[in-house]
Amino acid sequence: MYVFLFTVLYFEVFLLVSFLERRRVSSTGSADASIVDTTNLPRVCVVVPCFNEARTLRTTLHSLLGLEYPKEKLEIVVVDDGSIDDTLIVARSFEHDSRVRVFHKENGGKHTAMNLALLHTQAELIGCLDADSIVAKDALLGIIPVFENKKVAAVTPGIHVREPRTLLQHMQKVEYRLSLFNRFAFATLGSLFITPGPFSFFRTSVVRELGGWRHGHSTEDMEMALRIQAAGHLIANAPNAVVHTDTPATLIGLSRQRIRWSYGWLRNAIDYRRMIGNTRFGNLGLIILPSALLSIAAGIFFFLSAVWSILQEIIQQITRIEVTGVLTPPTITDVFYLNTSAVLFLIVVSMILIVVLISIGSFVGTNSRRPPLATPLFLLFYGFLAPLWLSIALVRAAFKTGVRWR
Repeated sequence: MYVFLFTVLYFEVFLLVSFLERRRVSSTGSADASIVDTTNLPRVCVVVPCFNEARTLRTTLHSLLGLEYPKEKLEIVVVDDGSIDDTLIVARSFEHDSRVRVFHKENGGKHTAMNLALLHTQAELIGCLDADSIVAKDALLGIIPVFENKKVAAVTPGIHVREPRTLLQHMQKVEYRLSLFNRFAFATLGSLFITPGPFSFFRTSVVRELGGWRHGHSTEDMEMALRIQAAGHLIANAPNAVVHTDTPATLIGLSRQRIRWSYGWLRNAIDYRRMIGNTRFGNLGLIILPSALLSIAAGIFFFLSAVWSILQEIIQQITRIEVTGVLTPPTITDVFYLNTSAVLFLIVVSMILIVVLISIGSFVGTNSRRPPLATPLFLLFYGFLAPLWLSIALVRAAFKTGVRWR
């Protein structure tokens, strides 16, 4: 218990101090990325891989066509990956615009759609936008300046939850604000290990040099990020490049998504285990990857500890009823008693730090220091949800059962 709590606190404080020390550094971040020389912009290809996305594709393409970027330097490649709905019809209705090209192929997965687009573009930079996401008009102009650093091979945006409706989506909004901070902090440390689907961009030459996208255990974005860093390149972050993405509205949908993400992370970590603890890979190998793995173990441990405590309380209540015939409600608060448990103190401090990091994430992504209103719900309930899919993913990763995208 103390080892896990210390590790969690150390990691939170480490990221916070790193952020405070390097928040003005733009070599691998994006603090100064708002100044753009529009006379010398690179040619850019945005790939939209689709599988049964007829419902959302139209809005996604409209947002891409509204980007503030020279028309002659922007190409949008829509790849219909064997859809069985009206995705192809919707995509082809945009072909009247010279920037849009549409390809149709048999279903083979997102990585095959990305590789098909890679074969048909000569753009200097290639990026991806999931068909359930929309981008701000100036998002691309927020990403391009970061590539001025020749060591940077990929840039990730600032991802936000799009129009949350359910309580679960509002809790995910809080999670994404925390992720905004984490990605920015990881980028300043040169240690980003994921290039998420919504609007991450890559140097086309580097992608070709590395052999294109791979299946990556249904998480090609994680695999590509690890491969880029294993090859000695950097991944940067541009939180001012705003992207809004749809998130699961139900617990079942969220669980399926997170099991896939967690499974992919674990299997890719095994594939790239040579990086873990390796001084050649700097902060990524020595701190970030080991901490990410340890956080999975800590999450499952704390969840099982909480479940065990609840079961013990239930057993004690049953015993009291059998002996005395009276149900004794558990004491939650007592004005005459202050719990000075070191474990409780560390947990409270950790929760406070999480709120601080969420607030910083809000500032990095929205210039507002206020955490989302659903932050208390996130702190109370999300910690009990995450270990469920982490445990399932861990079992699947151990037995190599694989996961399905849908």
